[in-house]
Amino acid sequence: MNNDQVNDLILKNVSFSYYEQNYKKIILDNFNCKIKKGKFTSIIGPSGTGKTSLLKLIAGLIEPEKGEIKFQNQTLNKVIYQITLIQQNPSLMPWLNVYDNITLANSNNKKTNYINVDKLIKDIGLGEFSSYFPHKLSGGLLQRVAIARALFFYPSLLLLDEPFAALDNLSREIISTELVSIIKKNSLTVLMVTHSIEEAALLSDEVLVTGTAPLRVIKKFNPPKNLNNQSWQNLGLRKSLHYKSFNDYLTSIRDTSYSVL
Repeated sequence: MNNDQVNDLILKNVSFSYYEQNYKKIILDNFNCKIKKGKFTSIIGPSGTGKTSLLKLIAGLIEPEKGEIKFQNQTLNKVIYQITLIQQNPSLMPWLNVYDNITLANSNNKKTNYINVDKLIKDIGLGEFSSYFPHKLSGGLLQRVAIARALFFYPSLLLLDEPFAALDNLSREIISTELVSIIKKNSLTVLMVTHSIEEAALLSDEVLVTGTAPLRVIKKFNPPKNLNNQSWQNLGLRKSLHYKSFNDYLTSIRDTSYSVL
């Protein structure tokens, strides 16, 4: 295994289940997957099949029954600051303003590689809202704060669980595109769960379509090359939809997704 592979996110023979009303629900059964370092990977699949549980296992919030999860040649069996999880609900502290919500993790003054908060707030479009409290912010701005708080840890691995689902289409496209720009600059590895095929196709280096529980990868998709040698993310969804290759890509992902329902 070369150095690049050592730094990948690797799940090997991972199993996980839980009991629901005295019924054992198997979520993962000898699940295997590899996410390349520095790549943006999206997962699309039916609801209730274990995609969120997968992210929580990687984040160290729950433990697998068996198997191994490794990232950057380190076995993941607890919460570590190099891995952050952004969920659909921003979960901000209502008594703290934007700045203090973002820097909350540094309240214990531990010496950690935190990112420059003033630059981060500016880059993510919160410059004029730094002193605002959550109740004064729109849904889009609240999600920007949650994203900034996650990036403040200067993570190596970013886990996204439907982070833009509560936003309107315009805010969703703008914020997701800005987030990817920041991610690319910092060479982060990203794993995102989404139900939006367009979002996955536009943002991702790889799209994994999963089936019903126990969770398994049905097919992997990689985006087609743009004739102008420009990324689909930089073009934006509306312009990308003018290209036949992008529409064919969407159709392939959509047809595979529908086949497992």
